[in-house]
Amino acid sequence: MKNKAAVSSPDLPVITEPPKAAARRVARTRGRPTREEGEVLRKSILDAALQVFIARGLKAASMEGIAREAGVAKITLYRHYETKEQLFVEVARRAQLSVRARLGTVANDDVPLETALRAIITKLYDGYTHPDYLAVMRMVIAEAGRFPKLGRAMLEDSQHISEPLVAYLQALKDKGLVDIDSPYDAAVQISGMASGAGRYVLLTPSRHPASRKRWVESLVSLFVKAWRMPKP
Repeated sequence: MKNKAAVSSPDLPVITEPPKAAARRVARTRGRPTREEGEVLRKSILDAALQVFIARGLKAASMEGIAREAGVAKITLYRHYETKEQLFVEVARRAQLSVRARLGTVANDDVPLETALRAIITKLYDGYTHPDYLAVMRMVIAEAGRFPKLGRAMLEDSQHISEPLVAYLQALKDKGLVDIDSPYDAAVQISGMASGAGRYVLLTPSRHPASRKRWVESLVSLFVKAWRMPKP
């Protein structure tokens, strides 16, 4: 399995160019591919793999089918990924790290807590309820027992996702602005609740703006009330 540094292009797979078109565009260049062209090819493979895994599931998906969807030769695909399972691990990690990319840099600790939490939870909610993310996570849950490396990789990435939120909450705690025992635990609680506490893996969430707003506002109210420092 490739290391974390090798997991690039973590954005949610909003495919702006069909994988085959991207692969053909790279293939037309002569000589050794540039780093940029290599990234384009690799992204086209991951985009194609995502589509095939979602459509067919991990067991029924094949490297031949993924190569065909990506518009590349099988030897090219195997040059990047030795097995279908290795490719699936990277697709899964890419989906999870997309939440981290969506979160970006969290609010400055000078911003009112309600405002900051509203923005943070909204970004987390949008990432965790994205249809592609949910489809991948459902497959991860189904396959984690057979692939222990997958579970460990996903756990490591979940900790990476929490880093900016932990840092933000630690800054608030250091300034005496919130009453939190553990910023890390608080960040995990925010992420877990923003993701629907697991229920969205079983039941596809509503994408209606009103439903999102209701869920976000309820969490903002919950955490602000729980963390607010008592008045002297």
